[in-house]
Amino acid sequence: MTKAVLKIPNMSCKHCVMRIEKAIKSAGAEGKADLETKTAVVEFDPGKVRLEEIIKAIERYGYEVKLG
Repeated sequence: MTKAVLKIPNMSCKHCVMRIEKAIKSAGAEGKADLETKTAVVEFDPGKVRLEEIIKAIERYGYEVKLG
């Protein structure tokens, strides 16, 4: 498993956290979003999903994503 930290500066509420975690899961990864630090820590198998796919899944919900 590979771990990555994503910065999500426009995450602003608990609903955002839930949507971001849902997006990560829909891309085939595991992850936890943290409202206080405005980051998400994702764990994924690079043989099954690419980091770019996870980022695009989050961006589809309207969030800006930067590599942390």
